[in-house]
Amino acid sequence: MPIKFPSLLQDSWNFIRNQGSFTLTGTALLILLQLSTIFLFPRVEIQAGNTSNQEMLTLLTSQLAPTIISALISVFINILLILNIKAINSGTYQHFSQNIGATLKAFFPVILLTIFMVMPLSIGISFGGTVGQQGSLAIMILPLMATGIYLFVKLSLVVYAYLLEAPQSIMQTLRFTWGLSRGRMFPLFLFCILSYFFPSLLGSLIGRIGGDVGIILSQVVGAFISLFVVVFGFRFYQVYRQ
Repeated sequence: MPIKFPSLLQDSWNFIRNQGSFTLTGTALLILLQLSTIFLFPRVEIQAGNTSNQEMLTLLTSQLAPTIISALISVFINILLILNIKAINSGTYQHFSQNIGATLKAFFPVILLTIFMVMPLSIGISFGGTVGQQGSLAIMILPLMATGIYLFVKLSLVVYAYLLEAPQSIMQTLRFTWGLSRGRMFPLFLFCILSYFFPSLLGSLIGRIGGDVGIILSQVVGAFISLFVVVFGFRFYQVYRQ
């Protein structure tokens, strides 16, 4: 049965509208995370000409820690959102924080699954950036980039599979997700475009607005889009799983 993406997007929007308390709380948490990252850990511009290698390494390290912390908190919130959506669908939802215990339990496995999903693509991007100015090496890196993209798309539903299916180990979840996408890659490519590419593009366009107003607006819109993407991913997984 073909997956009707317009219907999934409409269903996701209806869910957002009908679950006002959940939507407001989830969006507020994501806004708080993004604004905290900006104002508590401001980015430092590095001027390579006036900075020694040791100073540059220190500055990069100081920027890496906040990025990792922000990413971990974001993963935690996303797990909580997915489990709450699951509770809403099953009629057992009472309040936003009811699944914090289950979120803590699933946190480490989801981190590992996310690493499995993004690591090949990250390696490809890293090598691509390193040899991007060298034509011959750039051609050699294309297969690595293509493999990274393929694995990212192939495992793009791995977190939903772990959280929504019957309890299973990390390796069982990876095998299940890999088999689930066999022969059905095209819908996954469309899902990844809608869930990752378009939100990133929209965020970059909004980010062009200057000043504090532009920063706050971009974070508010980005937080809402992030919440919508989680809801859309949940609905897509339900249909894709059938």
